[in-house]
Order: sequence, then C-alpha cells, then structure tokens
Amino acid sequence: MVPLVEAGKMEMMMVMNESRRKLGSFQICALCTCCGGAKGMCLPSPCCYAINCNIPHRPFGFCSFTPKTCNCFGCHL
Repeated sequence: MVPLVEAGKMEMMMVMNESRRKLGSFQICALCTCCGGAKGMCLPSPCCYAINCNIPHRPFGFCSFTPKTCNCFGCHL
C-alpha cells in the first residue's frame, strides 16, 4: 500500500535560509489514507511522515510533511 496525499492537506512551512545548519531527519507518526493491495482499496492507516523540501512546482524554500510509508516502523515518534 502507498500513502495517498490529498491536495491542500499538507502543512506548509518556509525555510528561511539555506546557509543555516542542517538538522537530522525529522519524522512523525500520524494517520493518513493508504491505497493499494489486490483490490486497490484505501484505508486509514498510521503513516510515517517526513519533511520534504524544495518540492517541484512549489516556491523555493517551502517544505511540507509528506507520508513516506504506510506504517510507523522505524519512524521517530
């Protein structure tokens, strides 16, 4: 199954300066909708979200939390 990202549901934030120190990866576990399987069903599932920056077709410096996996194994809580 793969996470389903709905338009407008992503939290946006602005990164002020690329020259600032880089932090380690930040991940959270939260509910999202995952789709797939044999019948292509969509179900609410716990997902691991990570910060995604410099997204194509978005202004430079904007970041959002996007679901990476349809489980929270190995996700920092």
